[in-house]
Amino acid sequence: MNRVKRFWLFLAFVTFAVLGSAQKVTIVLSNWHLVEPHWEKSIKEAVAEFMRRNPDIEVVLDYVSYAEKETKYMTAIEAGVGPDVMHLGPAEISFGLFASRGYFYDLTPFIAREEPGFLDAWYPAVVQALTYNGKIYALGNNYQPMVLMWNKRLFAEAGLDPEKPPATWDEFLAYAKALTRDRDGDGRIDTWGFGTVGRVDPGFQLRFTPVLYSFGADYLTPDLRCAAINSPAAKEAVKFWVELYTVHGVIPPGVTDMSPGKVREQFAAEKIAMKITSAWNLPIVRTLRPELPWAEIIGVAPIPVKRGLDPEYRTTAFLSYYAMNRNTKHPEAAWRLLKFLTSKEAQEKWFRDAYVLSARRDVSEQYEPLLADPYARAIAAALPTAKMVPMIPEWPQIIEAINVAVQKGFIGEPIDRAWAEAYRKINEILEPYRPRGAACPPY
Repeated sequence: MNRVKRFWLFLAFVTFAVLGSAQKVTIVLSNWHLVEPHWEKSIKEAVAEFMRRNPDIEVVLDYVSYAEKETKYMTAIEAGVGPDVMHLGPAEISFGLFASRGYFYDLTPFIAREEPGFLDAWYPAVVQALTYNGKIYALGNNYQPMVLMWNKRLFAEAGLDPEKPPATWDEFLAYAKALTRDRDGDGRIDTWGFGTVGRVDPGFQLRFTPVLYSFGADYLTPDLRCAAINSPAAKEAVKFWVELYTVHGVIPPGVTDMSPGKVREQFAAEKIAMKITSAWNLPIVRTLRPELPWAEIIGVAPIPVKRGLDPEYRTTAFLSYYAMNRNTKHPEAAWRLLKFLTSKEAQEKWFRDAYVLSARRDVSEQYEPLLADPYARAIAAALPTAKMVPMIPEWPQIIEAINVAVQKGFIGEPIDRAWAEAYRKINEILEPYRPRGAACPPY
């Protein structure tokens, strides 16, 4: 080969390399789970596989804390920047707020290009929750229903059948009373029947909402124009909830200071026998007390219901989701990443690595390792009875009003008065949804 040919071959190689490099795009993925070691490893592995399959895309990881993610993203998006793909949750806190402000990239055109039935893999409630004004702005990721969890060992010690959880709230109260006792014989109660979140905390909604639903009540009217907590069922539900502490004493002292983490510590220490939680609890209590055979001790069951009632929805669920930033300069690349992270393959990986259930029915209802796990299988069975709260921008204010009312009840204020205050507050928040001059029913 003569020198001229070698020169042109070399030039062609350099040109191809430069053009190839120029065609490669860089996108940023932000996920709060990256600050958790086991999740960080799992996500990095998934992203590496994505880049192997998509050599034209470079993915840069952005670490953000769970508490700071919404504020960080809002600030960045308003400034015209921010990550291309974001992992957010719980959905009720952020989705309505972000979608109403136009922070998300509309996924509807991308989904329309997929095979017919693309969305059928997800639970309908998830697709509905992530739709705003007829457009789909996100795809569901983790989807975990709230269930009743109990300690079989404490059940047996109290003379209860460890394999028979309470099916109604009447049974639940009877069980909780039997489980509240002095275990060490010093004359003082040291174990309680139930533990729950009582302070003003995002985790409150996940624990209280199943109670409201299982009594046949709801927060808002179907048209989202008025509060619905003035119904007899809602009043009965909150009265039952508060009196577990104020009248029956089956919840440990200091409930108004209880966060989800503190309740998990109580459960791990066997200070409480029952709680409302989901799939994330087992890995955590195993870490807190690794010496105990938790797989044998823990039982999970559907949320109890009011006696004689068979509601369509008896629980709610934690939902996280992936969305694209409206400011992304590379929407095609961002969509490919988002689709991969929410794919059946990736969702199965999240279960294997982090023990989380999926918003995809073809995973939570069909993935064999999940179905072979009795604990995960029992939790997944509750997903069809889970109902998401309204994904409206005002939801954080609405649930805070509920949370504050319950906390007032816990500290001894008349719960009916606190509940009436919450009713009025929520109706004030919802005023923009009502026609001018329209009023909600009196409490």
